[in-house]
Amino acid sequence: MRLSETGPRAGYDPVVAELTALLETAPTPGERLGLMLELADHLVVLEPAEALQYAEDAESLATALARHGPRAEALHQKGRAAESLHDYPRALGAYADALIAFETADDMAGVAKVLRGLGYLHDVLGDFPSALDHLFRALALSERTGDDALRAAILRTIGRVHSRSGDLSTGLDYYRQSLAIASEETHPRERAKTLNHLGINLRIVGKVDDALAALGEADALFQRLSMPRNRCDTLNHLGIAYERAGRLGVAEATLREALALAQQAGYAAGTAHAQLALGRLCSRAKRADEGRGLLEAALALCQRRGLRQLAAECHEALADHHESLGDYGLALTHYRRFHKVEREVLSEGAGSKLRALQIHHEVEAARREAEMMRERQDALAKANAELEALNASLTEANVVRIALVDQLERQTYEDALTGLANRRRLDLRLAESFALVQRHGRPLALAVADLDHFKRVNDAYSHAVGDAVLRMLAQLLASQVRQSDLVARYGGEEFVLVLSETDADAARVVCEKIRAAVESHPWSELAPGLALTVSIGYCADTSLDSAERMLAAADAELYAAKAAGRNRVSGSGASLLCEADPQARARLVQ
Repeated sequence: MRLSETGPRAGYDPVVAELTALLETAPTPGERLGLMLELADHLVVLEPAEALQYAEDAESLATALARHGPRAEALHQKGRAAESLHDYPRALGAYADALIAFETADDMAGVAKVLRGLGYLHDVLGDFPSALDHLFRALALSERTGDDALRAAILRTIGRVHSRSGDLSTGLDYYRQSLAIASEETHPRERAKTLNHLGINLRIVGKVDDALAALGEADALFQRLSMPRNRCDTLNHLGIAYERAGRLGVAEATLREALALAQQAGYAAGTAHAQLALGRLCSRAKRADEGRGLLEAALALCQRRGLRQLAAECHEALADHHESLGDYGLALTHYRRFHKVEREVLSEGAGSKLRALQIHHEVEAARREAEMMRERQDALAKANAELEALNASLTEANVVRIALVDQLERQTYEDALTGLANRRRLDLRLAESFALVQRHGRPLALAVADLDHFKRVNDAYSHAVGDAVLRMLAQLLASQVRQSDLVARYGGEEFVLVLSETDADAARVVCEKIRAAVESHPWSELAPGLALTVSIGYCADTSLDSAERMLAAADAELYAAKAAGRNRVSGSGASLLCEADPQARARLVQ
């Protein structure tokens, strides 16, 4: 178990202090595991780096104890902590692993929870369609499992996505749906959080009195529930709403209360928000020195804690402050810094989004594989129920069950003619193999093999002979590769080989063996006078950004082999990006 040298800074939070003390004296690994997960959950906002450490320790311990449910929860907490640290690619990766773990455990409530996290994360990245797709899937699962607290949270997050994308009216509708589920008696935490979002939205659309009522109720609930960080955020928004309503004295008192609460809790973002809002208020009230001091203190705190977006707002507020005093030189300096930080934040956000795209595709691939597994399990369950209804002997039932399983396996993953892997199995294997390339830097080669002049076989000998040729070719291909490799029928007379742990030199050796085996095979046993050869293109360039690009490069090399006279191998580890003329390709593969 890997813990920080000093443990979490428990002094500021009695819950953390109590959990840490219990962890130090926990007598069993199982109890330690539960306490680690509680600490990760409690620290995820206050100290996300420490929360991430506890989540990783919990994942390791759960794996060692073979506790699948706690391991899935540890992965979920890793995603939340990485998200709080703005490490979005890492968060997406952790959520992807958590999704698979909850799916494997058939924990639909856990799946819904992770889908909500993915939806929130895509909202942060500005990918609103993907965010809503994940959230609506999570909503359907939460309705099926009857988890009203989670359903209220998901509805609130859907409202947040709509509001951030500019559709404030729809956002308000979803916030109200969330409130209808989360009453003060049943789910006060979710109600308070939704009221906070509702109040912000109402203030933006100009309904200041309604905003004050919603934020006031949220503040009372957070105070009752002893949630100082959430209360601090609400007080900041409440102070801004009071200022919009012209109640400047109440606004200042509310913001000062928010500032004191944030400083007491060690909440940097809340402190900076309160200082920023107070600084703007004092500046507008012509208390220039006090306003500037608060704004500069907020900016310094943001720079120390890496709160870049908030730092940009501080520069903008200082620019307005100095402009109002006629100090245009300082105003211009802060405007320039404001735009510079804004550009940096936008650039970093775009980079994070690009880095997250690949992991997003892995999440989707994992989801599709999990759905396929559930479908297969449902089909097997149905088959078992039908078998039990026959009241046959146990031995006979087992024989039939095995046959049904084999049939399902063949239908799902095998090509009907050749018995090789089909496109569905190939797509899954390509995703798995390229993920290993990206995560661990392992070598990988893809090859595309195509019979030369196959159309002539069908024309001269019949389609029945052509089918026999394809079956024999499938046997030859499978006999020349390792069990760890995959041979798949890609379509027609075209086959794809996925050669794991294989570099360019080794790939050429394998492809040459296949070419020679096809050329020397006694094809005339199938039909008198029949002789066949094969052309093969391969790619082992793992610097390409996807398995699809590698496959396209191997296909381009196949065309090169055809153009060079057929019955040969072409390929390398270099990038092989080219476009083949569709008409020329049709002539080559005939």
